[in-house]
Amino acid sequence: ENHPAGRIGKRLTLRVADVMLSGPALPVVPPHMPVLDVLAELSAKSQGCVLVVEGEHELLGAFTDGDLRRALQRRGPALLQTAVGDVMTARPRTCSSSIKAFEAMQAMESPRKITFLPVVDEGQLRGLVSLHSLVTAGL
Repeated sequence: ENHPAGRIGKRLTLRVADVMLSGPALPVVPPHMPVLDVLAELSAKSQGCVLVVEGEHELLGAFTDGDLRRALQRRGPALLQTAVGDVMTARPRTCSSSIKAFEAMQAMESPRKITFLPVVDEGQLRGLVSLHSLVTAGL
């Protein structure tokens, strides 16, 4: 447990870049996409969220399973035709790929518990780190 290859060692050395999801596995959608079409990406990528992106790398917001449930309660079936940009969480909490994975885990704890962080470096979306991936990595 206290061995450098154990949990404490991982907390000191493992970085977000080592455990983040990136490339084609990243759940991304444009802001104009109707929620009905967003559901396919939400289900296919199995991350519990999609990242709403302008162009290739500009993060505008996030849309989570929880956002979907809350928006359905408020808007009913009309939600399915609504652009995801109108119901996303704008400016979600993010982190850098260079921080320690343990620090990303701490950032998910407060001020309000969340289960993922978009990874943004120099204003460009680079990936997604999830609580599940951090736990799986041994943190």
